[in-house]
Amino acid sequence: MAQPQLVPQIGKKSKSTLDTIRARHSKELVIGLCGAVGAGVKRLHQQLTEELELSGYQVVHIRLSELIASQFENPEEILALKGYPRYEKLQDLGDELRQKNSLSIIADMAIRRISIIRTALFGDPSQPQTTALKIDKRVAYIIDQLKNPAEVKIFQEIYRNNFYLLGLLRTENERVKNIIEEGISRANAYKLVERDRKGQDDFGQQVESTAFLSDYFIRNIDNQDELKASVVRFIKLVHGVENITPTRNESGMFSAYSASLRSACMSRQVGAAISDTEGRILSTGCNDVPKFGGGLYDADNKKDNRCFGYRAGDCHNDKHKNILKTQIEEILKNNNVPNSTKLAMDIMSNSKAKSLIEYSRAIHAEMDAIVSLARDTTTSSIGKILYCTTYPCHSCARHIVAAGIERVVYIEPYEKSLALDLHDDAICLVDEQQPNKVIFENFEGVSPNRYSKFFAYSKKKKNNGKAIEYKIIDEEHLDTQPLDCYGDYELKVVEMTNEILGDDKYIP
Repeated sequence: MAQPQLVPQIGKKSKSTLDTIRARHSKELVIGLCGAVGAGVKRLHQQLTEELELSGYQVVHIRLSELIASQFENPEEILALKGYPRYEKLQDLGDELRQKNSLSIIADMAIRRISIIRTALFGDPSQPQTTALKIDKRVAYIIDQLKNPAEVKIFQEIYRNNFYLLGLLRTENERVKNIIEEGISRANAYKLVERDRKGQDDFGQQVESTAFLSDYFIRNIDNQDELKASVVRFIKLVHGVENITPTRNESGMFSAYSASLRSACMSRQVGAAISDTEGRILSTGCNDVPKFGGGLYDADNKKDNRCFGYRAGDCHNDKHKNILKTQIEEILKNNNVPNSTKLAMDIMSNSKAKSLIEYSRAIHAEMDAIVSLARDTTTSSIGKILYCTTYPCHSCARHIVAAGIERVVYIEPYEKSLALDLHDDAICLVDEQQPNKVIFENFEGVSPNRYSKFFAYSKKKKNNGKAIEYKIIDEEHLDTQPLDCYGDYELKVVEMTNEILGDDKYIP
């Protein structure tokens, strides 16, 4: 049987549908800044603006403090405040807006502002606002600054790959010192720091958990050259130029993050990795249930006794805390204490009983990494570096000290940990380095969620055996986000295909 022949379309030239679709990629960047009060976000803002403008971007500043003040009477008077009254007033007003409206309301206002500015920059006044915009210029919107996780999540949902969160890190002692230099008393400085770190309610400022969501972490140590170098590196990575590779810390943390994905713990996934001083990964660990013979249960075990499928799938830590609550309630009732049930719940919710972790069946990620290394008799944990996605709890801290680990690098804070309180003789923070103490330091660099995109080859590296040099001014950011939804692109491909080949008459 003769094969059907392709009928050429006379006078029509085929155009790549892929090129057409890629032409609709956004050239915008939306960069959120997050830093605790006193961290020096203003300096980061200035450096970022300067470097983006040198890279050919039109920079638009959106200050959330101005948007907050705009929702109340006399906004000019609010913004004219100085020192402690200004911080306190804006914190109060921000909390009020979130409580009355939604946790993301301040970010929602910033998104509305971006939409208005974009229409002014690119829109055609004669066209309805629903008409798709063609954004053919490089624009960077800097959001200064995000204070609640819900604000980050709405930006991530709307702008997807175009959104980057920069987390500026600084130790509490340095931040308090900066605040005091503004003429604020030490007592008020600590009050601002604590409220900024974690407000009393979900609608308050939650900078500690917000910064954890960052795509890139920068440590501010009052060195302008180092701050500039960090910002320049971030912008180069965003555009995929200069063939930048991961630092040892970035590789170590990505190994820890990768290990965390093995965990089936019903509470959270935590990962750890131990490396030598040359960056070679020696062991990894995650939080999960240990098995006979060494190691943890995993997906390849014929009998999987992890918590989700063991004894009705109960979280044993929660189960035993509930038993403890019942015991407290019974003691109160036996002593004729009124409202015993409510009082027992209050005790469990508002005391250290809420933070109990020793009833869990799971070994912690740090412990798993240490004992995994212990099963290998060819090397030792002494003098090694431990990377962990979360700040170690006080139970893990004592194992870290005993194992001879010299440095711990972490991302997510863990407020339940008493590591420094219980072991200040053997542990110190990076800004207070002392001999014969394990150093705990914040992670700096590319977060694990952007690691693959930043460091995987995304463009041709050589031509005729010679390295290709790419310039930021000529390159789009490598993790570009389409301006349209997949349904719009599908219709565009259909339209182009019909134009080239004619209408498809076959309907299955």
